[in-house]
Amino acid sequence: MVIIKKIKRKPDMNDKIKVLFLDIDNTLLDFDAAAAWAMEQCFQKAGLSYIPEMYTVFTEENNKIWHRIERKELTMDDLFYVRWQAILKRLALTANGVEMEKEFRMLLNLSAVPIDGAEEILAYLNKKGYCLCAASNGPYNQQIRRLKKADMLKYFTHCFVSEKIGADKPSRQFFDGCLNELPGIRPEECMMIGDSLTADITGGRSYGMSTCWYLPSMDKYKEETAKSEKLADYVIHELLELKNIL
Repeated sequence: MVIIKKIKRKPDMNDKIKVLFLDIDNTLLDFDAAAAWAMEQCFQKAGLSYIPEMYTVFTEENNKIWHRIERKELTMDDLFYVRWQAILKRLALTANGVEMEKEFRMLLNLSAVPIDGAEEILAYLNKKGYCLCAASNGPYNQQIRRLKKADMLKYFTHCFVSEKIGADKPSRQFFDGCLNELPGIRPEECMMIGDSLTADITGGRSYGMSTCWYLPSMDKYKEETAKSEKLADYVIHELLELKNIL
């Protein structure tokens, strides 16, 4: 049985929704699968031994860096120079971090693993008449190529990516940039759907949007909710649960 957690739902909230903002990485496309494969290829090219357990270090360091970007302590340009240096340092390995970043980004362009139900839910939401907008932090061309490779780009009216907007989620400037391209649309007519409590949910809530937190892991849900009371209007554990909301 599908269970949807509803939090502080307004009775007529969904009747107002016209625009859906959907995060890309780990919401529509499995970034972890793509990144783990790319990391292994980078290590092989650099002559380094790789074991799957090393990906945990990538995840931890990558998340730290993205949280710093969200807090404006680092920029997207900084990501290019600091990500692999931090990972290699944690693993006590020596290699050219900048070259590994170049290779890693090139490989990510080649990989687009859909999250279960992503294609079906996009087709459903498109048929329902919603204006679908991708909303992602990351390099613009990389995200567009990955959506195209996954045959998902066709569903989106707009693709809002931080590199092109000049601001990152969860900043107000990011969402300002989005709505500037959607004349006549108000924040309360939008829903932000994504896996990040900080970038997607906090960002959308602060801007006045309805929010839906996609969180496959119940353990992570318990962990995150223990740290913060600022939850989404909805929490789903499978993308197809959106059919019961929208």
